[in-house]
Amino acid sequence: MLGALLQQVVSGLAVGSVYALVALAFSLTVRALNQINFATGELFMLGAYVGIGFTVTLGLPFWAAIPLTAAAVSIIGVIFEKVAYRPVFKANVNHPARLHILIICSTIGTGIFLQNGAMLVWGAQALPFPKVFDQQPLSVFGALIPTEYLWITAVAIALMAALNFFLQSSWIGKGLRAAAQDRETAALMGVRLAAADSWTFGLSAGVGAVGGLLIGAISFAYPTMGAGYALKGFTAAVIGGLGSMRGALLGGLLLGLAESLVIALISSVYKDVVAFALLLLFLQYKPSGLLLKPVQRRV
Repeated sequence: MLGALLQQVVSGLAVGSVYALVALAFSLTVRALNQINFATGELFMLGAYVGIGFTVTLGLPFWAAIPLTAAAVSIIGVIFEKVAYRPVFKANVNHPARLHILIICSTIGTGIFLQNGAMLVWGAQALPFPKVFDQQPLSVFGALIPTEYLWITAVAIALMAALNFFLQSSWIGKGLRAAAQDRETAALMGVRLAAADSWTFGLSAGVGAVGGLLIGAISFAYPTMGAGYALKGFTAAVIGGLGSMRGALLGGLLLGLAESLVIALISSVYKDVVAFALLLLFLQYKPSGLLLKPVQRRV
């Protein structure tokens, strides 16, 4: 019993770390632009397909495919920002209420475009990844732990740590944080807001793509795979605090553990119910999440 429970906990941490990457992708755009990118799931999906291209078509090792996939999908994210976000933002910058609705429509439309584009390029059938992890599980306290779970958790946490270091220590990262806090003041201090927006979309797309690559490496790549993970990632972001990097990590791990414990103690049938239930509960009773304080607005 203890061994099976430990195995479910490790599995939950691995899947939860991927949820955390998707949550971080959502939080980056929310924190910097106060906008939700509903194409995040499709960028996640592209990460899996681009990873297959690097590992299968070009024959590169999986570890080399991780940064290359992040870079390639980041470029797609920047193009998305210039084509689908910036024109809408410029045309409606003086109409905030209308701007939010149009941005939502634009990102949803972009997601549909990317999903159908993936079907045209790679087909509707699921594509398998080559075996990239050691197939011999580790025995820990009587539990057989697949090594891919440990690698996925390690890669996801390392990526989030590297991104946090970049945002805290580099000049570009400091400029992005300044633009996220106060765009007008940041512009007066010399921050190029258009470049900051492009960097934000690029980083968000790259982070989500690595999540898709990690999941694809232990399962398959298929055009609609991003929808479910986008929902779980958004739920994780809401749990931790939408816009918080630490909240994305905390929310992802908590959601992954909750799902695994439901599978172990109740039934796998109710696995997806956990995300919906937690999303509704937090939106109703604590919309600011676990790590953010409620915003007091004066009328």
